[in-house]
Amino acid sequence: MRTRTFLRNLLASLRERDARTLIAALALLVFAALLPPVNLPRDSWDTIVVFDLTQSMNVEDYELDGMPVSRLAYARESAKRALRELPCGSRVGWAGFAEYRTLLLLAPIEVCAHYGDLIASLDQIDGRMRWGNSSEVAKGVFWSVRAAKEIGDTPGVVFVSDGQEAPPLRDGDKPGFDDIKPGDIRGWIIGAGGDAARPIPKSDDDGRPVGYWKASEVIQRELRSADGKRVPGTEHLSALRETHLRAIAQQVGFDYATLTDADTLTRAMKHADAAVSRPVPTDLSWLPAALALIVLIARFRPEARGPA
Repeated sequence: MRTRTFLRNLLASLRERDARTLIAALALLVFAALLPPVNLPRDSWDTIVVFDLTQSMNVEDYELDGMPVSRLAYARESAKRALRELPCGSRVGWAGFAEYRTLLLLAPIEVCAHYGDLIASLDQIDGRMRWGNSSEVAKGVFWSVRAAKEIGDTPGVVFVSDGQEAPPLRDGDKPGFDDIKPGDIRGWIIGAGGDAARPIPKSDDDGRPVGYWKASEVIQRELRSADGKRVPGTEHLSALRETHLRAIAQQVGFDYATLTDADTLTRAMKHADAAVSRPVPTDLSWLPAALALIVLIARFRPEARGPA
């Protein structure tokens, strides 16, 4: 009789303690479900990515998944990867360069809340958007600095180009603007393209391919050999003009990197010197949810129940 009473009391005690454990765990889960995001300081990055839309960026000297792709397509893929790596609170916008101007296509918006919009708009950026066939890259970089200065919070600039000037600059030419000073805006010039000069695809006003540019169809630099003889020009071919891009970067106080892999833009956009600390809504609901799990594990694990 005493044994039966003891067992009944023991079971009641266990049920009472189990009930308290379940109530505590349930309370923590309810708290987790109701806990709103908490603003916590966090590093984020604001960037305008400028894509060179001129026809030399259609040269296919990159590969994605084993298939040849254009410089512009590879730059877009690099931008997509950067979007996935940037923390919430960061803001990204798109711009295009052609002729001598850089035009803002999408003002910087928050990457988490507007991720779908950023991807959808990025997919629409291609050479058909260009508004001229000339390519004055140095002026385009200066225009990108101006565009960034006109936006609040002065976002950084990442300018992606192969550096092909069309018409070509004469020796000693150094375009500049008096209102742009080195370091006015943080930024990077990202050089796109390979070392080997390749024919430049030609397209009509509607973006349809119509072969390749011929030497006679473009303005050529006047080149001469050591003995003074004229040398055929190569402006109808395109390779990365790294030296030229580095000179422009130095002129505006930008850093330079070559688009060597699809993570190049991520490294430029997340550069430590460009980080901005701002309050960012942060989901902390995982904390009480984890505590609820710990409470349940601690109570119902075999070692905890055995001695009871």
